[in-house]
Amino acid sequence: MRNNRSRARAAGRGWRGAVLTVAALTLGMSATACTASADSDPSPAPGVNKPGVLLVHGAFADGSSWSKVAAQLQRDGYQVTTAAVPLRGLTYDAAYIRSVLDGLPGKTILVGHSYGGAVITNAATGSAKAAGLVYVAAFAPDQGEPVGALDAKFGGPATKIGVPHDFPLPGGGVGQELTVAPDKFHDNFAQDLPANEAAVLAAAQRPIAVTSFMEPSGAPAWKSLPSWALVAKDDRMIPADGQREMAKRMNATTVEQAGSHAVALSQPATVTELIETAAGTVQP
Repeated sequence: MRNNRSRARAAGRGWRGAVLTVAALTLGMSATACTASADSDPSPAPGVNKPGVLLVHGAFADGSSWSKVAAQLQRDGYQVTTAAVPLRGLTYDAAYIRSVLDGLPGKTILVGHSYGGAVITNAATGSAKAAGLVYVAAFAPDQGEPVGALDAKFGGPATKIGVPHDFPLPGGGVGQELTVAPDKFHDNFAQDLPANEAAVLAAAQRPIAVTSFMEPSGAPAWKSLPSWALVAKDDRMIPADGQREMAKRMNATTVEQAGSHAVALSQPATVTELIETAAGTVQP
């Protein structure tokens, strides 16, 4: 009887040893497979040795105007933030975007389209996190300049094709905001996009408070930060000559691209390339 029990215990020990050996081999194979999988993935983790990118849309638009550019930047390993601009006034909008910038983890390239250029001009001033500015078919005001004055100077149609709407002010009273008339959106804002895509953009556009065009700009960040500009040569909202004049005044590194005001959607590869060129100058 004792011999039988001894043989049973020995058999049990042998069975458990075999299980442990198989488990150890399995774990070792799994670890090797995981390591091989990690080694074979060439994609860098977002933000590794690269600055962040903060995309700031303009008037008559929303964050989706950056969708194609943001997707390419993410594929290239950049940490991208697409901000929602309140469009309630230049001072307020710049303060809001500054709060977004302050919450980001490190050095950041700010990219502004249209009115968003005026916003980053003010939001980045004095920020230790702002590493550079990229203007994409954008306003770049100097101190004391209202966006509306630049629009009038360059012959843009923003206030001519805008449809006014009343909206309630937080403290009481009524303010006025503008959207682009839907039947004028394609021809003025996005003539190089298919009509159905432009119609979707027109439906999604966010109105801008009229006072946003009237507020004088503050001390411009482009006087202390490196700047880049993309001139959209077929822009009917901010004519190309106006974009060139502002880029020259900033001493911005400038590229020109055939495209409408919606150049980030019609020519996303060129816009992305310029942003990545700016990002490549930032020391990690």
